[in-house]
Amino acid sequence: MSMKEHPAGARKVLVFGAGPAGMTAAISAARSGARVTLVEKTDEIGRKLSMTGNGRANLSNRNLTHEMYHTEAAGRMDGFLSRFGTSELISFLSSIGLLTRWEGDGLYPVSGQASAAVLALRRSCERSGVEMITGAQLKTVTPKPAGGFVCGAGGREFSADAVILATGGLSGPRSCQASGDAYYLCEQLGIPCTPRYPALVPLIVEDETLPQKTGVRAWARIRFFAERDRDRKPIADEFGEVQFTAKSVSGIPVLQASDIVARALHDGFDVRAEVDLFPEVTETAWQDLTADLTGRFSSETVLNVLCGICNASLAESILRRLSLTETDRMSDLSPDLRNALFKQLRAFPVRIRGIGDYARAQATAGGASLAELDDDCQSRRIPGLYLAGELVDVNGRCGGYNLHWAFLSGMLSGVHAARGRSFEPDDAEG
Repeated sequence: MSMKEHPAGARKVLVFGAGPAGMTAAISAARSGARVTLVEKTDEIGRKLSMTGNGRANLSNRNLTHEMYHTEAAGRMDGFLSRFGTSELISFLSSIGLLTRWEGDGLYPVSGQASAAVLALRRSCERSGVEMITGAQLKTVTPKPAGGFVCGAGGREFSADAVILATGGLSGPRSCQASGDAYYLCEQLGIPCTPRYPALVPLIVEDETLPQKTGVRAWARIRFFAERDRDRKPIADEFGEVQFTAKSVSGIPVLQASDIVARALHDGFDVRAEVDLFPEVTETAWQDLTADLTGRFSSETVLNVLCGICNASLAESILRRLSLTETDRMSDLSPDLRNALFKQLRAFPVRIRGIGDYARAQATAGGASLAELDDDCQSRRIPGLYLAGELVDVNGRCGGYNLHWAFLSGMLSGVHAARGRSFEPDDAEG
């Protein structure tokens, strides 16, 4: 029997969305004996994957634990990861002709190109006999009373025994035509969806004291606090390279916290960030350092002293915040003003006004409730309907966690949709 032939009675599986989750689902379903049709609304297979990781595709991470995922996903992720972890992913990728290597904690294609992952997935779909249709947007999903589904897409009608929705979220509306169509379809089918927010996205600020002309990068600790009615609680604490502009704060530490901040803003809290430019310095050592600076450089201008210990643009921002001039000297400062000056370096305050839009987001927080899915990503309400990838309320940190979920959920849903049996680790090798 050739790769494109199927046994009599083979199940028909429809997969909507040709991203990493959809293509993995199509491949795993076809390898499990199903007749598979993969339908993509754009004219290009795997466009978003080709752009991820600055075109390099961080596919997974050594530190693959439930703590790396947010919201309700964390409570379920250990079970998912025990069935499809990094070794299973590497095995699957090798089976489709994509060799990978570790770069630090990140897993990347050996070629260093995300496009290589797209090509390998596409070619594996072709070899596995998957019918691929592009330029057909999903419009309807209708369960049949006797089992199976009828779906409308691109002006055509499709029927299948099982349907896998892997149409993605809302991130990348211009670059990838992301529109979150399937959220509406899920709700029509009685599958509740949690509120959606841009995730892994810069945060918006409005602060005239921040650098106005160019972005500034600083290695720092950034803590976020939610405030309301005199109540102040910490909600996120991150470390790494923070980027400042006149209108936003960004960098990986900010992206990591962005969905938590989005939820706090949605819930009516004011959110403020505090940036510690010397996170590695203990409080005792800091007191000694500032005393030394005050004593040894008392005749120097405040600006010159600050430029010796932090970015010049941030130094100018601190002057503006404290209403100091470029000619003010350290000896001119009162003890209270000097304390305020040094506090700016350990808790540089930034008020968060909002979050970046989906055009700047790498992922979507929220979506189809994970509680509605069983351990094979099948709807608890509608047997034969599976959800995978960004469509589901599963979002992780930067570093390959979201892509791993895409591959994982695609694999689990594809195998089970094809043969009604849960994925086992040996299945990753095809």
